[in-house]
Amino acid sequence: MKANKSSLLIFAALILGILVGYVCNQAAPTPEAAKEIAGYFGIITDIFLRLIKMIIAPLVFATLVGGIAHMGSGAKLGRIFAKTMGWFVSASFISLLLGLVMVNLLQPGANFPGTLPDKAQSTGLPVSAFSIEKFLTHLIPTSIADAMAQNEILQIVVFSLFFGLAAAALGDAAKP
Repeated sequence: MKANKSSLLIFAALILGILVGYVCNQAAPTPEAAKEIAGYFGIITDIFLRLIKMIIAPLVFATLVGGIAHMGSGAKLGRIFAKTMGWFVSASFISLLLGLVMVNLLQPGANFPGTLPDKAQSTGLPVSAFSIEKFLTHLIPTSIADAMAQNEILQIVVFSLFFGLAAAALGDAAKP
């Protein structure tokens, strides 16, 4: 079986990462020094994660617009939407049912020896009540640039849906 060049590079990077981690751990005289060395690698991980986040919004937009515009007719899109929602609802129902069965069978936390915090105790996190009005207004982006800047994927999906439908309605004029 011929291995893909990218797969080999990923595997080599994995092995290199393990070796570098081991060498840094062995070279550090104290655990505090090891934490300091790890902090330097934290910069690399932050940059890598930012690069990934940077690519998500344009990738979602381009994929959805291209897929919707390629379908052409609204009837095709409606059938795909109905099938997708059917699979989503079915999978959600099965996973919830499985979760409920497993919780009732296994009873996780039933013999937990510790004490639980009081229900009235505050977590310190900002909490607001759910409202349909807030949810629906949050679906529609104020601008696509803001939605992409904030990585609001749901807003990008809604904009992509409208943009793709508009491109499909234009037909051949939208192909370039």
